[in-house]
Amino acid sequence: MNTSPNPLERAQSALRRGGTVHCMGIGGVGVAGLARLLAARGMRVTGCDTARNRLTDSLEASGIAVALGHGPAHVAPPPDWLVRTAAVPATHPEVRAALAAAVPVSARGEALAAVVATARGVAVCGTHGKTTTTTMAAQAFRAAGLDPSFCIGGEVDILGGVAGTGTSDWLVVEADESDGTLALYAPEIAIVTNVDFDHMEHFEDVAAFHAVFESVVARTRGTVCYGRDDEVATRIAGRRAGAVGFGLDPASDVRGEARRVDGTAQEFDVVAFGGRLGRARLPVPGRHNVLNALGAIAAALAAGASPGPVLDSLAGFRPARRRLEPFLDRGGIRVFSDYAHHPAEIRALLDAVREGFAFDRLVAVFQPHRYTRTRALGPQFPPAFRGVDRLVLAPVYAASEAPLPGGTSDDLLAEFRRQGGVPVEPAGSLEAAWAALRSDLRPGDLLLVIGAGDVERIAAWAAAGL
Repeated sequence: MNTSPNPLERAQSALRRGGTVHCMGIGGVGVAGLARLLAARGMRVTGCDTARNRLTDSLEASGIAVALGHGPAHVAPPPDWLVRTAAVPATHPEVRAALAAAVPVSARGEALAAVVATARGVAVCGTHGKTTTTTMAAQAFRAAGLDPSFCIGGEVDILGGVAGTGTSDWLVVEADESDGTLALYAPEIAIVTNVDFDHMEHFEDVAAFHAVFESVVARTRGTVCYGRDDEVATRIAGRRAGAVGFGLDPASDVRGEARRVDGTAQEFDVVAFGGRLGRARLPVPGRHNVLNALGAIAAALAAGASPGPVLDSLAGFRPARRRLEPFLDRGGIRVFSDYAHHPAEIRALLDAVREGFAFDRLVAVFQPHRYTRTRALGPQFPPAFRGVDRLVLAPVYAASEAPLPGGTSDDLLAEFRRQGGVPVEPAGSLEAAWAALRSDLRPGDLLLVIGAGDVERIAAWAAAGL
């Protein structure tokens, strides 16, 4: 057994040894996807979570046993390896029981980094756009005949779920920076979409946040593709020999030009290293989605893919759940749900909606995510919502955090009112938020349900009750 304090070495040793792996938090998209990859490698996979959902039902249907709740009984008899979601602390009784039985324990990101090291890994990282870019890259690789395996932090119906296995040794993954495990990845190709400070619950300052991106860039075995429009990503990745900048910036190696919006779709020319590859069409709005697509194109070209099938694949792109996901279009009222929870993401979302849709009123409900993020970025939220005709502010989704002074919804409401310009009103619960919205929605309204917590329940209520 590997007792190395190096978490990557520990995960790699457990992966090589095989046998049984127990996954805590298997109902989350990240662990569910990893569980499927490990099962495909021949490991016997079990899991547990606090509640059942679509993902646990799907895993059980494929033969992976899922227990309800967390507890030491799940590691008796001991598995050969235990993988835990970042939401489960290392001090949890189930984890302690595994350690007492000399079972190696890995965080989900450590385990996925170990899997990537065994493949021709494509790691998609960055503060914004990871899930969409990973989805686009997986579709592009498929279309080009590279047939990759994939693991994505979102439910992607067109790809068959959160993870899947292909026949080649390519593996396209969404590499999450939130817990610092991004620093362990050593992919063949890295895509750095952008670097915008986040996850204050884990990183003590901006320098520590930037360091994980610097690490993955340094550890990449082949080509680093980076968002040329983003100043920090360019500073971190642009100096690396052979790095490929992508974007709308004229200095980009893989560049989008002549962008044209066509309702909820858009088209743009793709120029790579001075040569025009063709015109691409995306069936989703938003400048940010063009940047995501260019990142996927750059990675596919670095993998040796032919440009034609790669560009063609974008026309069939379908986003993951909760990326401007439509829930209702009835009686002149439309409702969409979106995962945006950082001011930059909210701003990009609203820009895309204004570009792609016609409406009389733009109405939104926002559930802030984490007290740490709300406190750190509070002043940035009001400008992101400029132009919204009515905003209902729900309580912060804690994500296991304790309330922090300066990070509550009341604090954020005070910031909105201090800055002015956005008609905002508080709601004490999601139920209260829906009641306030429901009584006022009328034909011509477009309602956005925004946030990374359980606020999507409001979109489901709207679909069922309007």
